[in-house]
Amino acid sequence: MNIKEMNRHEIEKKLEGMGEYVQMDYLQRALKSNIDFDTKKFVQIRLAKIYESRNMFLESAKLIKNSAEINTTFKGKIEDYMKSVELFIRAGSFEEADEVFKRALACGNVNEKNEIKKNLKTHYFNQALHYLKQDKRNQAKKTYERILTLELSKDEKNDVQDKLLNLYNKLGFVREYRTLNNSR
Repeated sequence: MNIKEMNRHEIEKKLEGMGEYVQMDYLQRALKSNIDFDTKKFVQIRLAKIYESRNMFLESAKLIKNSAEINTTFKGKIEDYMKSVELFIRAGSFEEADEVFKRALACGNVNEKNEIKKNLKTHYFNQALHYLKQDKRNQAKKTYERILTLELSKDEKNDVQDKLLNLYNKLGFVREYRTLNNSR
């Protein structure tokens, strides 16, 4: 069922006083309605923020990625793509994060590309640390294994390997522990 409101102002006014679940339903219907690009981008961002606040990272990431597709500036595209990358990483969907990361890289110049790569590492490190604090060792292990595939300094690589060795030991991954320990 489509909505009557056709612009951002009308939609914002309609959202006032609604609970989050009703907002989610309304905004999902708005996306299916015939609205202009600016309004569509607003609806996608607003819905993505609600999803993120409810820890629905995968859905939020997809909306931000779609928002980046209709963004009119390269800077805006990069920002949206990198937010989407962060959310895909938080959702544990590393393949999708890497695919969106490549799109962000394609939009940037040399300086922006270096910043984008640095941000990617930061997002992965933050997520691995989050998993460690939550004592989610297996997810932390997967995240650190993914980090090893990135461009790392020698110190960063050694630090990640130390953390992986510790995780392999705690999780009982004897073969992986020996392989990594012998390759150092």
